[in-house]
Amino acid sequence: MNMRIANQMKLLIINPNSSKSVTDNLEEILPVPPQSHLSFYTGPSDAPPEIDGPETSKKSCETCLRDIKEKELYKHYDGYLVCCYSDHPLIYELRKLTGKPILGIFQASVTYAMTRSPQKFGILTSTKSWEPILDEAVKAFFGGVDVPLFTGTVASNVNVLGLSDPENYKKLVKKANKVVDDGAKTILLGCAGLSGLEGKLMESIPGVMIVDSVKLGVELLYSLVRMES
Repeated sequence: MNMRIANQMKLLIINPNSSKSVTDNLEEILPVPPQSHLSFYTGPSDAPPEIDGPETSKKSCETCLRDIKEKELYKHYDGYLVCCYSDHPLIYELRKLTGKPILGIFQASVTYAMTRSPQKFGILTSTKSWEPILDEAVKAFFGGVDVPLFTGTVASNVNVLGLSDPENYKKLVKKANKVVDDGAKTILLGCAGLSGLEGKLMESIPGVMIVDSVKLGVELLYSLVRMES
């Protein structure tokens, strides 16, 4: 991992699970902002292969935090992006180690969605277990109050590693249309495994903004680092 690139902003893109295929996809599809360098991190082998709720989030945080401390990665970058679509505890633990900007893709996407007010937004996530968790996370993000612009979370219940199958993609589009039927004009892709699909989905569902939360997270993190430099 090349950590010191002269005269370039150094950003670490963190996949806090142990599925290297997710990291490989991000490395392939993420645009690199000007005068910056993206490095990619995958959780260690004892991290969960998939994060599906509070227990695996906690395990993910513990294993990644230990590994990041051992490798002293918190010392070598200008900003850090945690690529789990949740209020992931690793964000807050890393902030205890460094004063550099640390951002989660959930926080980045919800912040962006509010700039599109008065248009409503909803979240398209992976599995059913995330629906109440993300609904509550949005509410907590705004201080525990209901958010009239938020239409709710809808699970695709589609294996994101199998989206090359046309039938699986059709199921994903059907669930995305459910978000639209609920009143959303902006759909936040609530899973790092869905990254890279925003263009294809916008072709399938005209008139709706589909937000790649990881790409947006990189852009927002880049701006935060510039503001604080």
